[in-house]
Amino acid sequence: MKNLFETSDGTRIEYEYTGIINQDTHSEIPLVFLNGIFMHYESWKILTKGMNEKVPVLFHNFRCQWGSGCNDTKKCSFERHTLDLKELLDFLGIKKAKIVGTSYGGEVGMLFGYMFPEYVDSMMIITSTARTDSVMEVKALRWKDGAASEDPQIFVRNWLTDVYSETYISSFENLANIISSRLQGFNYRGAVRLLEAFFELNKYDLLEKVREFQFSVLIVSAEYDGIKPKRFSEEIYQNIKKSLHITIPNSGHAVVVEKPREVGYLIRTFATGELY
Repeated sequence: MKNLFETSDGTRIEYEYTGIINQDTHSEIPLVFLNGIFMHYESWKILTKGMNEKVPVLFHNFRCQWGSGCNDTKKCSFERHTLDLKELLDFLGIKKAKIVGTSYGGEVGMLFGYMFPEYVDSMMIITSTARTDSVMEVKALRWKDGAASEDPQIFVRNWLTDVYSETYISSFENLANIISSRLQGFNYRGAVRLLEAFFELNKYDLLEKVREFQFSVLIVSAEYDGIKPKRFSEEIYQNIKKSLHITIPNSGHAVVVEKPREVGYLIRTFATGELY
């Protein structure tokens, strides 16, 4: 069931936690999921079905995502996301977590791992990047234009082929219409602000920061990622001592949607620690 947590700056964050509120009484380390930029946390549930019977699971929507707060007078940035997450973990009594983030969520996860390493048991980063380049920024600007239009069809068409593989798109009669019909409640203005935060990614110098990680990191890339190609995952892998890089074939950037069986298997294996 959806809950609301109020951060230190008064922003309400949507979350669900299926676990023990006081971790001192529970031996399992929770899995904490961090969303992609347009994603709702509900999208993770197909990948974690039945998992919360064995391990606590925490989902939340970042500020400015879907129904979470997005006051124009309050900051929306990677630093603020990491602080929001820390405050939410403290509120729930979670002292150590296994972080799973995709795309934007993986980037927040990396900064969180640098700022608050004592909270991280291990990390799984899916189709993320530690930096932007000019090609990525041009595509993200197109995404921003789509969000600013607040037209579901324009919005989806502006990023569809960057996010999904040709094979996946072709497997539906009209994937853009299907996605557009599911956008009721989507926060377009919030999406613009999240993209503005993404354009600031390079200032964090994440490739340098991840070198300090002492915990294990599983890095997952997609063969046909049209926005954050495999080479950006390889860069992260090359800069983290205790890391493993796996590429999922025949998938685009939204590998958590295109390949739920494969990603679900990796998440379950990651949760047990058997990959390391």
